[in-house]
Parts: sequence; structure tokens; C-alpha cells
Amino acid sequence: MKRDYYEVLGVSRDADIQQIKKAYRKLARELHPDVNCEDPECEEKFKEATEAYEVLADSEKRGLYDAYGHEGLRRGVGGFGFDGFPGFGDIFENLFGAFGGFAGGSPFGRSQPAGPARGEDLAVEVEVTLEEAAFGVEKEITFTAQGVCPTCKGAGTTDPASVKSCPDCGGMGRVRTVRRTMLGQFVQAVVCPKCAGSGQVIGSPCEECRGAGRAFMERKVDAQIPAGIEAGQRIRVSGRGSAGERGARAGDLYVRVRVLEHRSFRRRGDDILYNVGLTMVQAALGATLAVPTLDGEEEVTFAPGTQPGDVKTLHGKGVHHLSEHGRGDQEILVSVLIPHDLDEEQQRLLKDFDESCGTEQYDQRDEGVLQRLRNWLSG
Repeated sequence: MKRDYYEVLGVSRDADIQQIKKAYRKLARELHPDVNCEDPECEEKFKEATEAYEVLADSEKRGLYDAYGHEGLRRGVGGFGFDGFPGFGDIFENLFGAFGGFAGGSPFGRSQPAGPARGEDLAVEVEVTLEEAAFGVEKEITFTAQGVCPTCKGAGTTDPASVKSCPDCGGMGRVRTVRRTMLGQFVQAVVCPKCAGSGQVIGSPCEECRGAGRAFMERKVDAQIPAGIEAGQRIRVSGRGSAGERGARAGDLYVRVRVLEHRSFRRRGDDILYNVGLTMVQAALGATLAVPTLDGEEEVTFAPGTQPGDVKTLHGKGVHHLSEHGRGDQEILVSVLIPHDLDEEQQRLLKDFDESCGTEQYDQRDEGVLQRLRNWLSG
């Protein structure tokens, strides 16, 4: 038994033609067999929705249906049924524009001329040092890609008068094809094979680029690497990718940043980690040492009794914040160096010191040095 046409389209019985057309547009996009090929029932649902639309969009047929239902249609229009409907391509042409269907044209209006193709986006990698990532740097990047043809200056020809509108597609870049199926006819738009979608043909193409307006060459681009960037992040250089065809817009260049390892520093977020080694005497008595930072060496004082695993912080000595003002910190982890290969006199002096120093002068911590190091590195 046939379902109610209003129920099929999901509209009320007092819906106007615009509401009916809008509801059918939505269903047609969802159920079109060329789009929704995974649902085995989509073909029947699409057929049902189209039948409902053909009746409700026609005032005479809708009047018969409202008065007598499906039986009234069969009797009132002389055996009218689904097989007597106009082709689906005609329906789509009215609903969705000249190219109908979904394969190439816009589903909401007439297609626009395609024109020369935009250039492709490109991806390259650049290496920077930790200091360059921290403060920012401008890098010259060299790569091979399509650029504007030097002979024709991107026009595709040295004779502009030889450029004509494509006779096959009329300058639209697409041609219509009609496919007949058991459901009716479908109108699709495909790329014009004569002009490859550009909408133009060149009578005298450039000998170097063969009419493309671009050719492979070595390219150089200055990319600004912002301060605070991290390894693996990308920056976009707009319009510096592959050149477009015959003057079309160039693609974009995406620069992926790789930060080289530093021999002294390790980065954690926007903080810089540095390990300093104090002799056991320096740790016990205190010391002032020249410690390297991203800004150069800085005098840092360590208090008497400094312990292994202690951390001293230099505020504002880290990496610049990428999206805000200010900088991270530099954290200095202390390790204590133990002498080896002591001679007899040195051993005697240490034993005398050990006998004169009670255990109460040592710092007893629950957390071991290795564990403190792990905690520091993991942040």
C-alpha cells in the first residue's frame, strides 16, 4: 500500500509549494542513488519521494489527491502512475540548476565557469635551533615546485589573441552528460575533456610550459618562524605554494618546523631545563658559578648545603610564549659530583671530616635523587 505523499515528504497537508520543494530537495540529496549507494533501499525511497513531489507540486494532481487519494489519481488522470512521470533529469534541472545531479554542478544553482586551476598546496620542512625557536627567525627555504613560466609570464601563450573560449563547453569548463536508467534520466556535469576544465583553448601554446602557464623550477621563499614555536608545528605562507594555471591563484606553502637537539638544554613547554654539577665542597660551602642561558652566561649563586636534586629557577629566561607576551623560566637541576681515585692523604682527610661531622648535619629525604630527577624531567 502506498504511503501518504505528505508523510513521504514530511510536510503538513497545508504546506505551500516552496515548503514542498524544500522538503524534496532535502530528500533528493539524501536518497539520490548516485550519492547514497550504501543503503539498499535508497532507490525505492528516492522513487517514492519523487512520485510524491510530482503530485504535490502540481496543483491539479494535488487537488485530485487531496479529494480522492491515490485512487483518485489513477482514475482522474487516465491511468497516471510513476512510469508516466517526466525524467528525473528534468526535475533536477528545475530544482538544482542547469547541471542537475550531484556529480559536478552545484546542487543549488547554475554552475559557474571553472577557469584555470588554482595551484596546489605544498609542504616543506625546515630545521631550526632551540635558540631560533625560542626567539623567532627568518629562514630562506629552497625547494622545487611549479612556478610562473618565465617565457609567457603565466599566460600559457605569447600570443594572447590565440586564447578562445572552449567550443565544446562554451567556456564553462564542464559538459553535461545524460544517463538513462530504470528510474529515469540523470543529468551530470563532468570536466570538459577538450579544455581540461579551464573553459579556454589556446591556439598557440607557449613552447616552454605547453600552455599551462607554469613550469617546475627551484623556488626560494623567506618564511618567518615565530618565537615560541614547537617541534612539529606548521606555519602557512599564503600564496607561496605551487603556481596556478595561467594566472590562477597560487597554492599555499606549509612549513613544518623541526627543532634540533641542544647539547646543554632541554625544552619542556616554554621552560628550559639545565643540569649543573657542583662538587661536594661547592654544594656544602656554597658557590657562585657562570651558568649558560639562552641569553648568554649568568652568575648564579648556590647556597651552602645545596642538595642533589635541588632546583633553582631563573624567571623569564625560557622560551618566548607563542601566543602571548612574556617568557618561560629556566630551571637548573643540581647534581653533586663525587671525587674518585683519591690518594691516601685525601682519603685520610675525608675520614677525619666524616668522624668530626655527625649524621644530624646531613639532609635526610624520603625521595631519592633519581626519583627527584624523574619528577623534574617529567614536569
